[in-house]
Amino acid sequence: MIRVGTDCSGIEAPIQALQRLGVRFRHEFSCERDEHCLESIKANYHPKRLDTDMTTRDVRTLPEIDLYVCGFPCQPFSSAGKRQGVDDERGRGEIFWYCLDVIKRLKPSCIILENVKGLLSIDEGKTFETVLKSLKKLSYDIKWQVLNTKDYGIPQNRERLFIVGLLPGHGEWDWPEPEPLPPLHLFVDDDDQEEDDIPDFVKRARLFNHIPKESCFVDIGFPNRDFPNSDRICPCLTTQGNLWCVPYQRRANVKEHLMLQGFPLDFNQVVSDRQLKKQLGNSMSVNVLAAIFAQVLPLL
Repeated sequence: MIRVGTDCSGIEAPIQALQRLGVRFRHEFSCERDEHCLESIKANYHPKRLDTDMTTRDVRTLPEIDLYVCGFPCQPFSSAGKRQGVDDERGRGEIFWYCLDVIKRLKPSCIILENVKGLLSIDEGKTFETVLKSLKKLSYDIKWQVLNTKDYGIPQNRERLFIVGLLPGHGEWDWPEPEPLPPLHLFVDDDDQEEDDIPDFVKRARLFNHIPKESCFVDIGFPNRDFPNSDRICPCLTTQGNLWCVPYQRRANVKEHLMLQGFPLDFNQVVSDRQLKKQLGNSMSVNVLAAIFAQVLPLL
């Protein structure tokens, strides 16, 4: 029985990944500040504890866990390169230090942190260096890698940085091997054939003159870009909801967003389509987490 806690929980891709793998777990805690995400969490999951602010939560009251997952925001640290230790005064809003508090206090056997790959270069790499040094000071064996959703069974071009740490004594593990790329057309909802009006900003950019006819999905939020491989790979989902389903001339619907992030179609929707698309655009990909879990959880 894996005891799991998540922060910056979003709509709980880690819990979905555990369920996909059939892992027995106890959902000890979640923490999420977005009110709409909180509605989705309450409608789909049953964490024993649900907080809304990591910065005011008393970390001493958190229960013990074996697995900790957090997709903390990508922020430059005002004191990066100058800090003398993890107990220095933290900058306002630098959520990573609150993640570190949890890890330092609870010492879970496995930690998985996720971020955009831009964390590698922000502040000339000093921020990422500080993250790694701070985690290693807590005795974790750390590996990091940029993984792409399209390499693990879902054809979405979504690169994300994953930092995985295990406490010593749990053995060696490798990053998951890439999986075959399934056809993108399988992620198109053929039951929804109602066309949408083309947004005015797209009309002005004459975007549709450049979309290949064989495309499945394109992002109309980037009207001046080309669309290579748009018949094979979906662009990265964002919070803007600008994904366009080319075969049926409409915005991609919630069902398609769910499939492209690895969430089940029976996900209980209790917020608007716009809000759920935003949540999915912010989420980790379930399939990537499941691939990582399959490598590390047997060692716990």
